[in-house]
Amino acid sequence: MTSTPASGKAGALASLRSGAAHFILNHGAPIALAALLWYVLWWGHSPELQSVDAAMWHVSWVGIIALVYVALQARAVLAQPRSGVTHAMIEILISLLPLFVVVYSFIDWMRGAATLSVFQVIVMVQATLATLIDVVIFTWFSMSLTRLSAHTIDMR
Repeated sequence: MTSTPASGKAGALASLRSGAAHFILNHGAPIALAALLWYVLWWGHSPELQSVDAAMWHVSWVGIIALVYVALQARAVLAQPRSGVTHAMIEILISLLPLFVVVYSFIDWMRGAATLSVFQVIVMVQATLATLIDVVIFTWFSMSLTRLSAHTIDMR
């Protein structure tokens, strides 16, 4: 069987798509949350809602997004390979992106360079809690799983 240049390009394209899908599945949640935070905190997404009920529903969606983020990060921790430290370090660094966005906007807010609405402050608090759960608890869990996996391999 001979390999044609077209089949080589198709294989490379399929491999690239598979790698991109794998990266987005494992690391896409922090990037998406950081982008959403950037939109809310810098482009001033602060809804003008007429009733308290509408405001509560709007804030509820922020909480739901934070919970989905935590769930996706828990899935990423369980699915990551246990053989090396590189993947865990990439996961930690990418998980810090939303926290960097929140800290930067908090510093701008405290300096008076940016004015934030109550909704935006609530978004900052919920994003900070979700990110800290991810970085602190899931990093500890990931390192514990890696350590246990190393001990299991050594016992064989």
